[in-house]
Amino acid sequence: MIPALNSELLLLRHRGAPYAVGAAWVAMVVSFAFLVPYIVYANLDAGQDRDQILLALLPEAVASTSVSSYPLFGGAMMLILGVLLTGSEYRWNTWTARLSQGPDRIQVVAAKFTAGVIAAALVAAAALLAAVAASVAVALVTDRPVRWPGAVDLLASLGGAALISVAWMSVGAALAVAFRGTSVALAVGLLWTLGLESAVSGLASMFGPLEPVRSVLLGTASGSLVAALGAPTLEEGGTPGVVDHLDAPAAVAVLLAYTALSVAVAAWLIRRRDIS
Repeated sequence: MIPALNSELLLLRHRGAPYAVGAAWVAMVVSFAFLVPYIVYANLDAGQDRDQILLALLPEAVASTSVSSYPLFGGAMMLILGVLLTGSEYRWNTWTARLSQGPDRIQVVAAKFTAGVIAAALVAAAALLAAVAASVAVALVTDRPVRWPGAVDLLASLGGAALISVAWMSVGAALAVAFRGTSVALAVGLLWTLGLESAVSGLASMFGPLEPVRSVLLGTASGSLVAALGAPTLEEGGTPGVVDHLDAPAAVAVLLAYTALSVAVAAWLIRRRDIS
């Protein structure tokens, strides 16, 4: 397992995809969570709405603001990361050599997903650091005092962002294994993220029998966890995707279940199916 993990980490460091996805997500967090709201703030007349926008951009609120984009946009980006991590092996025809000459197939899959977990967590940490820098910049530009949130709040924010990132990354990686490549896996994953889940969530508010289905959706769990971390829901004027349908323990359980199921499906497919 250790040699397999070392091999995966070496491969990860030399691939451009994790760096591209990570940089894109950091830029999106800074832009959508801080830059765009600041532009709105700067162009509003003085009033309560303007003050509320500024409060969300200051360092004291960075723990909740930085994680607010994960349920919808961050999930899609991490799904792309997962697809690229495993789907590229089919495009380059490297699975066959690795599985025939290296460790046991289950160890290879475990190492691949562990490397993906590390990559997703590092991207989440980089996004939080960028959010902190952006919030300090807003405070300096607006001449507001820099007041930091508690260490527990920051750690909870990082943990929530990492858990959401890992769950979505795992689903993307499993889809790439299921479809033996990146193209179809990306199409199915993004259609699920941007289409199916949104449709089910919208219909569940009008059609009661869909409520149990909405409760086990990956997007619902992600948005509920973010809301539990203090981010305002969409109904409260927050970011799309942030909802309060589940409490924090239930949301964490759903995210962990998706992660475990994704790893199990990928391991079963690679163990039982021919690799070509």
